[in-house]
Amino acid sequence: MTGWRIGYVVAPDRFMQSLQKVVLYTTNGVSTPTQWAALAAFEIGHEFFAERREIYRKRRDVLVSGLNELGLHGELPGGSFYHFPRVDTIDKDSRTVANLLLEHASIATIPGSVFGPHGEGHLRFGFAVPMQMIEQGLESLRRYLTP
Repeated sequence: MTGWRIGYVVAPDRFMQSLQKVVLYTTNGVSTPTQWAALAAFEIGHEFFAERREIYRKRRDVLVSGLNELGLHGELPGGSFYHFPRVDTIDKDSRTVANLLLEHASIATIPGSVFGPHGEGHLRFGFAVPMQMIEQGLESLRRYLTP
């Protein structure tokens, strides 16, 4: 359910009123089908989730390793399906780098600058895509960055 933006909280009663206010004023609600899907997810066995974690770990490792080989280094993501390496060796402006990769390598990324001033110089690469897409993207990036 990557990207579905759904969750739950278990907390002592004394915190719930404040948490309810935070949710009320910071979200626009979660669709009914998404809520039913989340409920169904509780019925899935633990082995399914262990398999999914392994699939995402492999995707992450291939992406991070490939980007590292190309000189685009960042911290190993521990709990997301994004990697956020530095790309200022290509250009100081992350929007420029995102546009260059889209135009010349057919790779869509998110410029780090949209995440605030500390994100500048980085790009967000997602790995919630099939392994083949990650491998093809790395090959396209390799062709673009390697003279």
